[in-house]
Amino acid sequence: MQTKRVLKAGAGAVVALSLVVASACSSGDAGKQNNTAAPSGPVEITMMNQYLTAEPPKMDSEPMKLLQQYTNTNLKVTWVPSASYSEKVTASIAVASDLPQLLLVKDDRNPAIIDAARAGLFWELGPYLKDYPNLKSLDATRLNNISVDGKVYGVFRWRAMGRNGIIIRKDWLDNLGLQEPKTIDELLNVIKAFTYNDPDKNGKNDTFGISFDSNSAQIFHFLSVLGAPNTWDYKDGKMTPDFMTKPYIDTMKMLQQMFKDKLFNSDFPVVKDRTVLVNQGKVGVYIGALDDLNARFTDLYKANPTAKLDTVASISGPTGIKIQGGTGYNSVFMIPKTSVKTEAELKQVLSFIDKLGDEKVQNLITWGIEGKHYKLENGQAVRIDEQKYTDEVYNTLFQMMTFDGSKALPGKLDPSVEKYTKLIQDNEKYAVPNPAQPLLSKTYMEKGKQLDQIITDARTKFILGELDEAGFNQAVANWQKQGGDQVMNEYKTEYEKTQKK
Repeated sequence: MQTKRVLKAGAGAVVALSLVVASACSSGDAGKQNNTAAPSGPVEITMMNQYLTAEPPKMDSEPMKLLQQYTNTNLKVTWVPSASYSEKVTASIAVASDLPQLLLVKDDRNPAIIDAARAGLFWELGPYLKDYPNLKSLDATRLNNISVDGKVYGVFRWRAMGRNGIIIRKDWLDNLGLQEPKTIDELLNVIKAFTYNDPDKNGKNDTFGISFDSNSAQIFHFLSVLGAPNTWDYKDGKMTPDFMTKPYIDTMKMLQQMFKDKLFNSDFPVVKDRTVLVNQGKVGVYIGALDDLNARFTDLYKANPTAKLDTVASISGPTGIKIQGGTGYNSVFMIPKTSVKTEAELKQVLSFIDKLGDEKVQNLITWGIEGKHYKLENGQAVRIDEQKYTDEVYNTLFQMMTFDGSKALPGKLDPSVEKYTKLIQDNEKYAVPNPAQPLLSKTYMEKGKQLDQIITDARTKFILGELDEAGFNQAVANWQKQGGDQVMNEYKTEYEKTQKK
């Protein structure tokens, strides 16, 4: 079972999609006979991509112009706010004739995306990757994680397996004379102190220890710390969901007590972005991507110039240090056949993606422009101004970042960045994988949204104190009856198949 929200195209959309794809494939076959040499000038490539900042990236910025120069492209990007991006993608594939040549897909395990791939909307890229110097070296595990029925329909955007962690108000720790927490008990004590002990010294009872939202990332982090499996667990010949394990129940009980103690915002089930309260100076602990540190809290510093955020090493729980392992990627670039009709056009788009892995591009995305964002000292890049880099480069080009940055110049980082970079690397050994990540379940494809909602609603009610353990177990039984048992069996079968290969 995937924990991401799923959206499914209706039957009418699937029929329309099939007709559009059939037409595109027909056009593509005819076009192959008339392929000409690739143009020497910039290749125009249309793209749809998301942005996380208040305003979309500027296509006329110097870093964006350099990216296009390096890749010999003229990029026409439709930027869509992150909050509504997945809905926009789902709506777009339902009318497949209006797709860009390169489509960023956030929820690649979404049944609508899987159905579209199986229906032939996207080019199968697996056979082509070996022909490109950077694409041919893509990690096999990550390619397997994005595959559909063993076929690769996209190029993943590389992410570390253990990217998530804790970001904390260091100035609040100092105000209260507290040390960085190293265990779950110490973290809970810090969260309580941030709630009750006036950490901002304004004489008001107006802070929360930690912020929660409907995304559930913070809940899953606590689950891993307390020893729960990462979404699924294969053991003793069974594939079991995390919510059928004791650590899951223990975590919910802990969260329920935290809610009773008012350690986090009570409106979390309807809050879309937990960074808001942090930026308002009302919250001291944030759980999410560690590299959010210098990217998502600029508003905090505008309102509170003396505020200081810092990252914290992964804390230990009852079974040691554990974090929820990621998929190893964040979003997938896919190429629709309705807009890329010939193999020659496909190769132009793949050439662009491949060039994103070149040393020049990795340097640009990682460091920015020499003399403006970094300088060279003894062969190492040294950041001139971290915030300037974040505003002008990171927030502009990060959504293009596909490769791991290993070809970029070695360099001296801002101490805060150096710290969280090392923490992310250290997290790799603590990351618990999800054994069902590359698997597909027919029942989950059909009923995943409803099944996920049963558990999400029950978990939320439990945390709010509206449901006891017996009531939660009843919801689990309902999940099993509504199709959960079939999902368990299908994942078990698929998993065991992969172990025999």
